Amino acid sequence: MVSNNKADAPRIAILMEQNVEDVEFLIPYTAFRKAGASIKVLGSRMNEQYKGKRGQVTVEPNGTTTEANATEFDVVIIPGGMAPDRMRTNRKTVRFVQEAMAQGKLIAAVCHGPQVLIEGDLLRGKNATGFIAIKKDIQNAGANYIDEPLVVDGNLLTSRRPGDLPIFTSAILTRLGLSIPDTTIPDESDRNAGWWKLAQEWGGSSKGEIVDGINTAIAGERYALEVFDNYADRVSDRELSACFREICVHKRSNIQRLQERLAVLEETESFQAANSGALATLRSWFQSERDDLQILRRALGDLQTGVVDTYNLRNKFTDPATVAIFDDMEINIAQDEQRVADLYHDRAGTYRPKPPEPTTSASVKA
Repeated sequence: MVSNNKADAPRIAILMEQNVEDVEFLIPYTAFRKAGASIKVLGSRMNEQYKGKRGQVTVEPNGTTTEANATEFDVVIIPGGMAPDRMRTNRKTVRFVQEAMAQGKLIAAVCHGPQVLIEGDLLRGKNATGFIAIKKDIQNAGANYIDEPLVVDGNLLTSRRPGDLPIFTSAILTRLGLSIPDTTIPDESDRNAGWWKLAQEWGGSSKGEIVDGINTAIAGERYALEVFDNYADRVSDRELSACFREICVHKRSNIQRLQERLAVLEETESFQAANSGALATLRSWFQSERDDLQILRRALGDLQTGVVDTYNLRNKFTDPATVAIFDDMEINIAQDEQRVADLYHDRAGTYRPKPPEPTTSASVKA
């Protein structure tokens, strides 16, 4: 894969399995290659072509974790996607990471990568992060989960998702004392730096892709704004109308933040007519008499769609600033979804028991 003739070049091991998150391999790999590091890709077996889950990466390993010796490397990187779930079932891979950790090597895991650390019982007492879907797994493994782009605890570096990759990769470069010609590496704590430029340079999202994603989100929020304005006008229940009006306020705020991000990128909104058909369908739906319960149910569906669409956008791009906006939007829309769901069940008279309180050892003894 990569050869480097400098005997003193930092030695990087990148673990690999099928269905890796493409950019979580590609961005570190490209950055370290540009920095002149010695890189080895380690899989579970030789003569295998490992493919990324999005079809952007195909990699043949330089070796396997069975034959590799942790003493040969300065850094072990564990990318995410579906790959770590297979890595953690390979006892040789888990042992390799355990040995590297014990030797004080730099261990860097992103997204689902901490699953391998969990399997090796390497997170107990640590500060760590990872993809939100394995937050509870990280906590159950004895770690303090911190929802930040980069969490550092001694020789352990962890990040959450593709949007954190430029910060994650830069943090490793800095600790190795590596530089890339004609490239300025910002301070890892500077959240306002132009991280997307580094990510683009290293194989991540292009500016055009980021701008398209922002415009897609704006179009979705503009559609939702018109929809909920209609809902607010048509329901007879004042509480429901007030709720929908508040949701409209949230939509305007989201649109403003997205427009401000476009301005930072020196771009402007590209108005999209993609939702014209959906609006026509809505107007047709309203031609028949609709009661408040029917409107509530439709509103709930709109919000559910918004949560899923924003979640997908959040995990798609490698620009930390844009992804942070999508993150806040998803939380905001999910809160509105729950509020509308509660109103729906209240009006429908549907009994929804609260989940039981967590059982603690103290309550069991009592």
